[in-house]
Amino acid sequence: MGTDTSIIVVVLPFAPRKLRSFAERKATLLAIAAAVAISGCGRNGPTADKTSDKKPKVARSEVERGPVKLSVTVDPAPARLSDEPTLTLEIEYAEGVTVRKPEFGSALGEFIIRDFREPLPRVKDDRQILQQIYSIEPTRAGKIVIDPISITFTDRRTGGDGEEHTLQSDPLTIEIAAAVAKDAPLLADLRPPADPLPLAEPPAASARWIAALAGAAAVLLAGAVWWLRRRHLAPAGPPLTPAELAYLELQRLMEDQAAREDVKLFYVELTAIVRRYIERTTGIHAPEQTTQEFLREIGHRPEFPAEESRRLTSFLEAADLVKFAAHQPRKEDIEESFRRAKVFVRCADSEEVAA
Repeated sequence: MGTDTSIIVVVLPFAPRKLRSFAERKATLLAIAAAVAISGCGRNGPTADKTSDKKPKVARSEVERGPVKLSVTVDPAPARLSDEPTLTLEIEYAEGVTVRKPEFGSALGEFIIRDFREPLPRVKDDRQILQQIYSIEPTRAGKIVIDPISITFTDRRTGGDGEEHTLQSDPLTIEIAAAVAKDAPLLADLRPPADPLPLAEPPAASARWIAALAGAAAVLLAGAVWWLRRRHLAPAGPPLTPAELAYLELQRLMEDQAAREDVKLFYVELTAIVRRYIERTTGIHAPEQTTQEFLREIGHRPEFPAEESRRLTSFLEAADLVKFAAHQPRKEDIEESFRRAKVFVRCADSEEVAA
């Protein structure tokens, strides 16, 4: 409770020696009481807390069937185009129930997966809790829908039916705002530039020095132009083919110490080389697509026969396990992935290509 420190000054209509009358004294006392009541009203009472808890908004779907509860949360929602929201999939179920988790990255629609982790299972009140956590990136502004995510479970407890059931979350609509706010300042609102200030006339000696410097600058500029022309007239070699560019990139990757120590970085760079090679040779914007989008597109392209499409699918899906699912490949797996990349960009020997 606060303390009122204000001071009320009341001027009493005193006569020179005594109050004029009993009626005036009574009116004065009433005026003092009224002033005290008005000043204290609302000041010593509890003060309303003007700061409200502003919790970040999230989009959430929670469904429950029998011994299993499924929740999907996206934080924050709404989000900005520059954000990377977090999607958390949580499955809570009783002991004796067998749960099959959803496929990796299913139902994410127009979001790109930037990171993925799966914490260790935990137990709460005799119930198991599983989580899958995605860092996702929107590809455009507006409303993006995350489709329902499905899991299956079998109740093997005493008294359970032992049959497989499906539990599906509700679709989530995420509002993605543009990176620039609507109330951002416009160039049209800026003031026009001020007029240039007049320069003082230089003295005669300064004018000579300025002329000498200008002449020297002109000579240097002429020499630079001559050197550039002579350089451009030199014969240039033929441009590198997409396969040659990919080969040089693969060589640099093998020499990159950071990529050799970080297996996830190695696979990110390795798949990027293959995707850039595909973009240079077919025009498909492979670096900007998810693996699922890319595989759907090449399935309808004549440049990718069935066998080559199958090998490329196996290569990209194996790399995604390392990049997004924290899979630790063996040394032989890493060497095989590098060999497949060389074969695909036609940088390997003819025997390897035929294999």
